[in-house]
Amino acid sequence: MADEATQSETFPYVRRCPFAPPEQYGEFRKEDGPTRVPTAPGNQAWLVTRYDQVKAVLGDGRLSNAREHPGYPSPIPIPAEFRSGGSLLGMDPPRHGAYRKLVAGEFTHRRAQQMRPRIQGIVDRAIDEMIEHGPVADLHAELGIKVTMSVITGMLGISLDDQEYLHARTRVMFGGASSAAERHVAVQELNAYFLDIVKRKHAEPEDDLISRLMARFPEPVDYPEAANLTRLLLNGGHDSTASMISLGVLTLLRHPDQLQALKDDPALAPKAVEELLRFLNVTDLTTARVAVEELKIGGVRVEPGEGVYPSTAAANRDGSAFDRPDELDITRGTRDHLAFGHGRHLCLGADIARVELELTYSTLFRRLPGLRLAVPFENLTYRQGGLVFGVQELPVTW
Repeated sequence: MADEATQSETFPYVRRCPFAPPEQYGEFRKEDGPTRVPTAPGNQAWLVTRYDQVKAVLGDGRLSNAREHPGYPSPIPIPAEFRSGGSLLGMDPPRHGAYRKLVAGEFTHRRAQQMRPRIQGIVDRAIDEMIEHGPVADLHAELGIKVTMSVITGMLGISLDDQEYLHARTRVMFGGASSAAERHVAVQELNAYFLDIVKRKHAEPEDDLISRLMARFPEPVDYPEAANLTRLLLNGGHDSTASMISLGVLTLLRHPDQLQALKDDPALAPKAVEELLRFLNVTDLTTARVAVEELKIGGVRVEPGEGVYPSTAAANRDGSAFDRPDELDITRGTRDHLAFGHGRHLCLGADIARVELELTYSTLFRRLPGLRLAVPFENLTYRQGGLVFGVQELPVTW
C-alpha cells in the first residue's frame, strides 16, 4: 500500500506535463495492487494503475457503472441528472446491452470506412476556412471542434448552426472548473434541446440516426430516454476526439523527429493515431466503477460499495505492457492500448474517431507543412480535472 505521504493530494491529480499522465501514477504502479486515494468530491476510491489489472477491472462484471449507486466514485461533483440519466456509460447489463444494440450498427468499422469521403470533405473545408481567416488560428476551435462536431451532428441530423451552443454546454458538463450547479444547468438545457429534437424527428423522420432511433422509441413516454441517448452520442462523439486532434498536433510539434517521420511517410498516419491515443489518453477519468460484490485486485480486497478507478492513462505507460512506454514512437502502432477502454464499455465511436484523427493529422501537415505554434509553448493552458483533458486553445500559424 502507498504511504500517507503519497495521498496528500486528492484525485484527480494534475498533469504537470501535457504529454504525461500525473506523476503519482508511476509511484502507485510500484505497488502490487490498487492504491486507496482521497478524491476531490470528498470520498475515497481504489486507483488501479497496472495494465493487466486495469484491463481485468474494465471487464469485471462485479464492478458496476451505475452512477446512481451511492458508492459510485465520480471524480468531479455531479448533478442528479448525471446519476439518473439514461446514459450508456452509466448502465449495466442487461440494460446496457439493449441500449447499445439500438445504435451500434451506426458505429461499426465498415460504417466508419464508408464515411471516409465525407469526413475528408469536412476536414478539407475546415482547413480551407482556417487558411482563409488566418493566420493566426485557434486550431482547437477551428479544426478540432469543427471537424468532430460536423461529423456527429451530420450523423444525428442536427443543424450545423447549433454547434457552438451544443459544444459550450458539453464543455461545462465535462470541465473540471465547472460547479455541480453549472453542470445542472448545462444538462437541463441539453435535455430540453434534445427532447425537442426527438419529438420533431418522430413526427417528421428524415435519413439520420435520430430518426432511425425514434422508430425504436415510438411512444411519448420513451422520449426522455431517446433524448438522453442522443445527448450521450453528441457529447461523446466530439469533445474527446476534438481534444485528441489539438493535443495530438501539439505533441507532434513538440516532437519534431516524429512529425518529420509522418511528413516523410504519410502511410504512417494510422500507426501515429494509435500511438498518440496511447501516449495522451485524454479520457482517463471516464472509467469509474463501484464494486457490487467483494473481489480482489492484485491481492487487495475490495468491498461491495467501494469505488474503483481503473486508470487507462497509467496502464498505457506500464513498462510491463509497452516497451519504452514514456517515449513517443509513431512507428509502434499497437492497438493494445486502453485509450478506448475495454470490455462491454469499449468506446462505441472508436472506429469513427480513428478515421477523424487519421485524416485530420495527415491532411493538416500535408497542406500546412510549416504549421507551428503562434505563442510560446509555456503560455498554453489546459483543461485539468474534468472528464476530458486537453488544451484550452491552440494558437497556430503557418
